[in-house]
Amino acid sequence: MPHFTQNKLANPVFLTFIVALMAMPLAIMSTQSVPSPLYYFLLVLSLLIVIALRPAQDTFRFRTFSWLFALCAVFVAAVVISEIVNGRGDGTGFEKALRFSAGLPLLVAACCYVPRRWLSYSVLGVYAGLIFAIVFIVNLSLPDFIRPETSAVYNAVGYGDLTILLSVITLYSCNVTFTRFARTEKILKIILGILGIVAFVLTQTRSGWVAVPFFLLFGVMIHMRQNNRIKLAGVFVIGLVLAAVVTLTVPGIKDRMQLGEKEFTECITTDSTKLSSICIRLQLWRSTIAIWEDNPLFGSGSNGYFSEFMKTEGVQRGLVSKVVANQWGEPHNDWLQALSSYGLLGVLGLFFVYFAPAAVFVKRMLRTTNEELRTYAAMGAAVCIGFALFGLSELMFRGIRTMGFYTVMVAVSLALSTRIRGVEH
Repeated sequence: MPHFTQNKLANPVFLTFIVALMAMPLAIMSTQSVPSPLYYFLLVLSLLIVIALRPAQDTFRFRTFSWLFALCAVFVAAVVISEIVNGRGDGTGFEKALRFSAGLPLLVAACCYVPRRWLSYSVLGVYAGLIFAIVFIVNLSLPDFIRPETSAVYNAVGYGDLTILLSVITLYSCNVTFTRFARTEKILKIILGILGIVAFVLTQTRSGWVAVPFFLLFGVMIHMRQNNRIKLAGVFVIGLVLAAVVTLTVPGIKDRMQLGEKEFTECITTDSTKLSSICIRLQLWRSTIAIWEDNPLFGSGSNGYFSEFMKTEGVQRGLVSKVVANQWGEPHNDWLQALSSYGLLGVLGLFFVYFAPAAVFVKRMLRTTNEELRTYAAMGAAVCIGFALFGLSELMFRGIRTMGFYTVMVAVSLALSTRIRGVEH
């Protein structure tokens, strides 16, 4: 463990910081009210760590992350520019962007200053969040294992997506140990990860399956070696086949896939405003494109304008039904919300939110020979790519609390996958 200053506050602050990090996954899976205050509490602790409790050995190099932080600031810049150009804003969009653009550098610095072994224990919070999700989903599904109504926290789609993400991170973590009972710990992680995937299947979430090939790929990359790439490629293919078999044969999932295909066909051929799951999304997306076409570069300047547009022009132009206009206030798509609200610059900013850190993680997986560092990089890559793909058919950042969760997970993964000279891994 690196030598830290003798400040008597250091250890209690570090411990509180780790506990708060551990609490975030559980909070995001169990409540709507706790994640945001918890996020800001983490920022306060981060500020204290960075300013007052910096270690004698500087384990954070801003230059290492400077280009990443610059790219991640594009999103908040896009929001500000769009609001100024349009003369409207809703506050929430700005706060959401600022949580990531300003929060990420502060959290990464604090995480790098905390002893690495201590920071690694924050992964235990993923297990706690996943255990809650499994119990929550199964309890709501009983006794007939029907699709659960999880709207007390998230809708079933968003909750299912987060559940499979935590399951994947749990399975990746088999490559790091937190106790001296390595074999038992690994078995328990595998069981927990599989149970999490089963719980995800119970939510009948279609969009989560889109990310499965990437999750498998990152899992393979953790173990990548020159002498076993063919074997790992075989494991990857087998994993894809198993995912396809589950999708096409498990009754609940298969029925949902077939229903989605039917609803899509009906919506584009016979009834463009039909009240079905897929057609409602298509109506919302048509409205989004219509808003964007009015101002391609800067969008409308506000997420709230979407609802106003649907209730007036959207209904008049036949883009949406009155029911959809009155009951849905967002496009069910993070990418399209950024497009309609902040234009092409907003989409570019959101792209960097996902893929700037994802590029760092993938680069680290490819270049480092340290399996532990690759494991943490794979966790970060799963978070970034998972959210990017989940956001194609669901508004994962509907609540700004989810942006706080995303930022925390990315920051911890960046710190844990960073090689620090003179520090053991």
